[in-house]
Amino acid sequence: MTVIDFHAHIVPKEYPRCPAGINEPAWPSMTRVDDQSSQMFVGDKPFRIFESFYWDVDERIAQMDKNGVAMEVLSPLPELLSYWLDPQATVVLTDFMNGFVGDMVRRAPDRFQGLGAVALQDVDKAIAQLDAVKNEHGLKGVLLASHVNGTSLADPKFHPFFAKLEELGLVALIHGYKPSLDRLLGSPLMAPVIGVPHENTSVVGSFIMMDILGKFPDLKLIFSHGGGGIGAIIDRFDMVWKTFEVMRVNGDVPPKEYAKRFFYDTVTFSPEYLGYLVRAFGADRFVAGTDGPTEIGQKDLPGFLGQAGLSERESKLIMQENALRLLSL
Repeated sequence: MTVIDFHAHIVPKEYPRCPAGINEPAWPSMTRVDDQSSQMFVGDKPFRIFESFYWDVDERIAQMDKNGVAMEVLSPLPELLSYWLDPQATVVLTDFMNGFVGDMVRRAPDRFQGLGAVALQDVDKAIAQLDAVKNEHGLKGVLLASHVNGTSLADPKFHPFFAKLEELGLVALIHGYKPSLDRLLGSPLMAPVIGVPHENTSVVGSFIMMDILGKFPDLKLIFSHGGGGIGAIIDRFDMVWKTFEVMRVNGDVPPKEYAKRFFYDTVTFSPEYLGYLVRAFGADRFVAGTDGPTEIGQKDLPGFLGQAGLSERESKLIMQENALRLLSL
């Protein structure tokens, strides 16, 4: 069965130099470690070592073949969204990233589709980038973080951006990012383990409460990591919404029904939980994902879905048909 991986990240082999006139101390750069890896720096601070399959098309395809993946929907690593930089610096970096992803797609269009990034801390600049995302770079949408420097993605200030996304027919894959760490104790890895799913849960709930699809009914929103913990709290959310009038000020669709209008990926790392989500929201609401290409990604998508107790029809929807529909392929 054809498998489409909707959640697969890339990092470029190198970054452009910071343009003259932009003073950005957190400008990223890459330093070669060996033939197979490079070290990314943020300003003068080392961030992480990346293997060459993050940017090398042939290596990437070889890895996909090994894992039984027919197509990847490539997106920048969330750390590259750069909302926290000077807006013009982010425009330069994201334009470069969009070109890089678009080039990978052009080199193997039967194996890759792509999502770009925009300078969403400046809504007007982000809107201006979207035409090039679609028409110049040939990308199918954008990767967005759950908030922009502390402002929820569900805030009305972003409505003009979502209106442009809807007009162009572009999808948005929303990824939890930069959670508050005040009460996350222990290892620094608690941020991605607990904080990122919490961010996803918050933005799904906020979009429901703000009735985003009532305003933009054709908007295609996909939430990473199965929407975080939304499945675990959706029945409580539904009960409170039906009990208290103050919860119903922005719409008349109960949260559990509303949640069935969004899309989610399968990167939950629990086939049992994924099976529960599919029963709650419907198999037509999910796309397969690995969060690759790292080794801690969710590999063996057919096996993972098989363990979730899904029917052959449900598995086919999730592994290929929903993605093809979202990408207009």
